[in-house]
Amino acid sequence: MTTTTWQKLEIECAFEMSENIATYFNDLTGCGVEIRDHETGRSDVAVIVAYLDSEALSLQHSLTAARCYLQDLADLFPEHPSPILRQAPVADEDWGRKWKENFKPFKLTDTLVIKPTWESYSPKNGEKIIEIDPGMAFGTGLHASTRLAASLIEEHITSRESLPERVLDIGTGTGILAICCACLGCKNVIAIDNDPDAVAASVENISANNLTENIEAEITGLDSLEGPFDLVIANIIHNTLVEMAPTINGLLARNGSLIMAGILAGDQSRNISGVYDQLGIRTESERISGEWSALRLQKTIQPSTLPDESK
Repeated sequence: MTTTTWQKLEIECAFEMSENIATYFNDLTGCGVEIRDHETGRSDVAVIVAYLDSEALSLQHSLTAARCYLQDLADLFPEHPSPILRQAPVADEDWGRKWKENFKPFKLTDTLVIKPTWESYSPKNGEKIIEIDPGMAFGTGLHASTRLAASLIEEHITSRESLPERVLDIGTGTGILAICCACLGCKNVIAIDNDPDAVAASVENISANNLTENIEAEITGLDSLEGPFDLVIANIIHNTLVEMAPTINGLLARNGSLIMAGILAGDQSRNISGVYDQLGIRTESERISGEWSALRLQKTIQPSTLPDESK
């Protein structure tokens, strides 16, 4: 008999609401969320998955606050159906078993293959294997934003004459993108996240891939880091990427590259490009998969050399 310790929350919503809802539930739960865009069979609908501690004294208060928030959000988007909140108890053991049943080896990029630690796989034609155990953190490489970021990372690193000397992965989750960089030859990768479960999972995955000498995973914020970094990677939601722009700019080396994902194609990607362009970080390329976009940008000038528009 298992002991139930979590409440699984699934919020089905229009894509236009997904970022707001993901941000809200990330803050509410404190342990990250998952955005699924492949389960509904519709390109205009997303499912946000979050977990709350069933034994927390604030559980009912949190659920009530969440329902009120979703209703308020529905009022702001009258042109879309109201979000649907589904709730179900989940045991830790059940959660782990589901991951193992559904997680099979797959190609992340042209040369990188994701393989769960409990599966066997023989590499073909120069493929590199990344072993991942998602644990209690999110991030298996199945989401379109992770695939897009990984493909841009591979393209960027393999097309350079020299490898990036220092790499920063912001919001590393299970460490997949940091591990991608190391597998492609990068020797000095810093992977950060504010979720202890995510960092614990990333440390295990880094060790499983024998990359402890190349990647350092930390629970820390951007403000505590010292640049410069030749390559910065951030697979995070749009609003957070906008808020982080000045700090990322300060950490990015002159002529350094920035790869961002977790944003929607169209208005969000154009807005992100505009925000970073004002800092002298120019968009070089974009990749799109369904509703999702990933950008590769390059820092070309220092902010102080931008023209003064007040004159």
